Amino acid sequence: MKSHKEFDSRLAEAMIVTVRLPLLVLNAELRVERANPAFYDLFKVKPGQTSGRLIYDLGDGQWNIPALRHLLEAILGGEEHVENYRVEHEFEDTGLRIMLLNARRIESEEARPYLILLAINDVTDREQARFELEGQKEYAEKLSDSVREAMIVLGWDLRVKHANKTFYEVFQVRPEETEGQMIYDLGNGQWNGPRLRLLLEDILPKEQSFDDYEVEHDFETIGRRTMLLNARRLNRLNLVLLAIRDVTEKHRIEAQERARMGELQHRVKNILANVRALFALSRRHSATVEDFATSFEDRLASLARTQDLLVSNPSDSVTLGELVRLELSAHARDKQKAVVQGPLVDLPPRITQAMAMAIHELVTNAAKYGALSNEGGSIEVRWLTEQRDGKEYAVFRWRERGVPIQIAATKKGFGSQIIEHSLPYALAGTAQLTFHSDGVECIIEFPLSEHQDS
Repeated sequence: MKSHKEFDSRLAEAMIVTVRLPLLVLNAELRVERANPAFYDLFKVKPGQTSGRLIYDLGDGQWNIPALRHLLEAILGGEEHVENYRVEHEFEDTGLRIMLLNARRIESEEARPYLILLAINDVTDREQARFELEGQKEYAEKLSDSVREAMIVLGWDLRVKHANKTFYEVFQVRPEETEGQMIYDLGNGQWNGPRLRLLLEDILPKEQSFDDYEVEHDFETIGRRTMLLNARRLNRLNLVLLAIRDVTEKHRIEAQERARMGELQHRVKNILANVRALFALSRRHSATVEDFATSFEDRLASLARTQDLLVSNPSDSVTLGELVRLELSAHARDKQKAVVQGPLVDLPPRITQAMAMAIHELVTNAAKYGALSNEGGSIEVRWLTEQRDGKEYAVFRWRERGVPIQIAATKKGFGSQIIEHSLPYALAGTAQLTFHSDGVECIIEFPLSEHQDS
């Protein structure tokens, strides 16, 4: 019998010494009977500073912890054991420690009083790791939510673990419709394409990433969109990070820029062609070099004014009224001589250049020989729109009065050639120049509907 007790005692001693968990054996007065090496190692104390001392006096009172008192009072009050009692305390030598305490009453079969076994599970590092992990998770989630691109985190099975705020805003879906779902099942199957399957299932595991994969789809919530996808494998976390950027607007702007560049090239080509024509015709109808220089420079200035008007107009079109007033203001000192009246008629660039050239010639001739050169002269410029055979036409009429003209002696020059020959071709319409006995009349008619999309 004695040998059994000796064996049990030696076994208990061996367990206390061997176990890596800090242990204290307290008597009924809460004085330390034993402490194991793990206790001394963790709390940086020696046996002489521990054995026989009241637990609350250990480490100059560092163990006088209210939470520990509650635990031990429960044991003293009759509780047989208390498990996972959390105690958090700042120790002088070891800093902040977080401990889970387990206490058990050990009743003696003999007359001696009971003992209390106090096991101390130091979970400081575990708690710190958990805190850091939660912090990293919170950091990652907030970081992904702050990114302007939509992002999805997928598991190895390609099910959605997390989606950021931008994803839900862009695709107008809710977390309960998204998280836990296979990526191929999201929405109306917009991600269930053979090329994306190949990238996610075959290429990504081998290459660890892919970039700039374009998906164009008619999404059920947001309509036709073009998305650019980038993916990375997070091997240590068994995750796939998928970033989605909406490039629909970017593609639209690029297409607009290409169209604008094409239009600009076409416009420059037309301008150069007009300059060449102006040069040739001005030279042909000029008697001297001085006349040529003056007329050519004047016509170039008109062309430049028209281009300024086009460039300054956001809609890339000019109204007929703007053209008339621009040319009149460049030559007519007395604005009372001209009556300008008509509805709002938008002209696209090609038509604007042709009409500007014709109006310039009318104004120039009026300033040199017609109503603007005569005190008694006047000009009426009126236009209207009307329907003909289902098409909308513009009818432009220029009429000078108060200028005696010898009709038989009238010579048709550069302006007449521009108006009667070049203009009808450019406008797909008609142009008629008439010399009345009291002044010039010009009537120009052209369809608007054919030019509105030019």
